Amino acid sequence: MIKIYNISDFSPFYNKEQQFMIAPFESLNRPTQFVWPHKHSFYEILWICEGESKHVVDDHEWKLSADNVYFISPGQVHRIETHSALKGHSIMFTEEFFILNFINNEALDRLAFLRNSYKNPHLTVNAETRASLEPVLQLMYAEFARNDYSRLALGSLMFVLLTGLERVYQSQQGTVITSAHIVLMDQFRYLLESGYAGQRPLGYYAQALHVTPHHLNAVIKKATGKTVTAVISDRIMLEAKRILVHTDTPIGQIAHQLGFNDFSYFSRLFKKRNQLSPDKYRAAMHVKNLPLCV
Repeated sequence: MIKIYNISDFSPFYNKEQQFMIAPFESLNRPTQFVWPHKHSFYEILWICEGESKHVVDDHEWKLSADNVYFISPGQVHRIETHSALKGHSIMFTEEFFILNFINNEALDRLAFLRNSYKNPHLTVNAETRASLEPVLQLMYAEFARNDYSRLALGSLMFVLLTGLERVYQSQQGTVITSAHIVLMDQFRYLLESGYAGQRPLGYYAQALHVTPHHLNAVIKKATGKTVTAVISDRIMLEAKRILVHTDTPIGQIAHQLGFNDFSYFSRLFKKRNQLSPDKYRAAMHVKNLPLCV
């Protein structure tokens, strides 16, 4: 089983606050038997200031380097090689904290870009962005350090930070997505998480979201560069890879678990998408993804 960590596993302040934390990345209170890879039950914004390493999220690899901000969502399987080489800021928060402590309803829309794992989950921070957002980080540190800290104040500062990061994210993605489209994309993502194993078609999601299939497809394609059908297929394959790499579940059982009645069809589809059969993929990834205690 893949280890799932909560904010309290990292924070020396968990008796004070279990839904939010900000701390230097190099000073996180990691458990004694800390293992990679693992999952989070919370969101993390990781702002790297010094050092380089590699970040593996599921089967994607990203370079961690200075002046980059990375987003980690609940449920993602990830590992960082040589985390001790990095310095920066870690902001951890639960979705409940986000929802309950933001005074502006627009803030809820901002969460969608943090969840967008279909595209590159990081952005580059230039000197102008650093100059405008680093003071916000310092205000967050100062507020959280107070004995009488205010969740509402932290939520407001988070909104300022996320607004700045979201503007950079949209500019670097090369496309501007409206708030209404962000909300629809987010609702689709929620439905997909509960429905991908049933391999439900585009029409199912469009009907559930009260939009036309054409409109849903256009919004998702603008946001991700892929059709709804391709996104659904990607999510199924991602889950298949997770199960293959992190469990010893028989391949036939995995196929059934993901809604495939025909085991051979699942194997052929997996090989077509990944150039390896499920069993060979599991063997190839086994050594690479062994848990690390560091």
